[in-house]
Amino acid sequence: MRIVTWNLERLIKRKNQLLLDKLVDINADILVLTETNSIIKLENYTCISTDQLPINFDNIKYAAGENRVSILTKYKTTTRHKTFDSFTTVCTDIETPFGLLTVYGSIIGVFANWQPRFDNDLNGQLVDFGKIFPGRHVCFAGDLNITFSGRPWPSIKARQTLVEAFKTYGLINTTSNIADTVDHIVLSKDYVHNKHLEIETWNTDKKLSDHVGHLLTLTQ
Repeated sequence: MRIVTWNLERLIKRKNQLLLDKLVDINADILVLTETNSIIKLENYTCISTDQLPINFDNIKYAAGENRVSILTKYKTTTRHKTFDSFTTVCTDIETPFGLLTVYGSIIGVFANWQPRFDNDLNGQLVDFGKIFPGRHVCFAGDLNITFSGRPWPSIKARQTLVEAFKTYGLINTTSNIADTVDHIVLSKDYVHNKHLEIETWNTDKKLSDHVGHLLTLTQ
């Protein structure tokens, strides 16, 4: 099974087809994409997104169809869970070959480390975790705006806050050893137990978008 996260940098028009071609080439089973747009349509995928952004919102001028997070999957989706902010987080259950997986797609800090927005996003999502994660196999992925190795960003405190939350809910950050990355794929330890995990990255030159993409492959 292949899980991807990638920030598409609001889909710059001249690069849209290149981005879509890359997503097709990656051929993931679950994609958690951030800074997206309703033009993201891949054959044989179901897409569940955060609410479409108004043209003028959060003091930003958005193009028609823009949204902040999209979950695309080849698998069957079932229950969609309500989150604290329907513009910034989206959560749905997905029937995978390894069992039901609750996928929570996220951006923490829509304006990177600007305060108080960053802490509001982080604290709101921590409340969601308490409501949604217990008793479930979880995938928490997206642009978390937090590094877990390399230079601490935006702060040691923010990093430690999520590390403690991962311990609380029995999660493992599969991308934590990638230095200076803020995009992550976090999974329940029980879900990945006895499975082989392999991480691949692309767009390290950041020519397609301003973020590196990550692919996690799980095999028995």
